[in-house]
Amino acid sequence: MQRRHVSLSPVVDRAIESQVKLGRYKDFSAAVQDAVWNYFIGAGSPFEEYGVKPKQVERAHAKVMAEIKRERHAGKLKPWQP
Repeated sequence: MQRRHVSLSPVVDRAIESQVKLGRYKDFSAAVQDAVWNYFIGAGSPFEEYGVKPKQVERAHAKVMAEIKRERHAGKLKPWQP
């Protein structure tokens, strides 16, 4: 791993230190790396936070949409009117 030395503004430095003290990150380096990764690369998948895979979410969505379609054809759903 290469080392880089960066200077942070006092406000950013305090914000990162507070996250480390709260226990969200193991150390200062991990907090900075996570912030840089999320800013430049992008946040991780929202599915990872809940421990599901995108395919599982898509399958559940298809199941719900099929149920709605069946109810619509059976006449159980009323048309929406504002």
